[in-house]
Amino acid sequence: MADHMGARSQIAQLALAAVVLVVLLVLTGPLEYLPRCALAGIVFSIAVGMIDVARLRAIRRESPGEFHLALTTAATVVALGVEQGILLAITLSLFRHVRHSYRPHTMMLAPDAAGMLLPVRAMPGTITAPGLIVYRFGADLFYANANRFADEVRALVRQAPTPVRRFIVDCSAITDIDYSAAQVMRDLLKDFERREITVLFARVNPYMRADMDRHRLTPVVGENRIFGTLHEALAAAGSGSPAAVG
Repeated sequence: MADHMGARSQIAQLALAAVVLVVLLVLTGPLEYLPRCALAGIVFSIAVGMIDVARLRAIRRESPGEFHLALTTAATVVALGVEQGILLAITLSLFRHVRHSYRPHTMMLAPDAAGMLLPVRAMPGTITAPGLIVYRFGADLFYANANRFADEVRALVRQAPTPVRRFIVDCSAITDIDYSAAQVMRDLLKDFERREITVLFARVNPYMRADMDRHRLTPVVGENRIFGTLHEALAAAGSGSPAAVG
């Protein structure tokens, strides 16, 4: 009511609250004679006024997934009730978040026609430079996506057009590694060591480094292969001038 009236002050909010309180304490008797159809019309008009069509269109244009979530929630509220709709919205939102973490965006650096290294979608058969791959995983590493990370890394190395000898993991989106992911990472590092592939970690933030130390990944990787910037990692990998990175 305050929003429709254009009220913005706390006094308006308190006045409306006082009116509601008076109605509940004094006027409930007369209101019981109000026809249900009239009450339904009032509730319906309030509900229609709460639907922001312009914002729904904007959501549909920018995020179809969130648009479908909003429609599903609205339908649940109408069919089952407000509490059920809110619970469903929370559940579906958490599911979307977990799904994104399970299947995050992955990218790698690849040269364009001018030789500039640019981020592209991680695709087997693509390399950053002869013998080198720079790979970025777009989420924290945990038990649900660790095997996906390892499988994609192995596929990139296996299907590279030239033998890969240096593999740089861009950790700019990774802030946490859980126990299961650490075990998967350790197995991957040992596998690459047997295949004489040097793995370097770039853009390692303090949180990521703390997890690597806690899970004892740092001794496996090597202190001299963990870097705070991508340029340092590229220089250590011997890929040429850092200025070649776009």
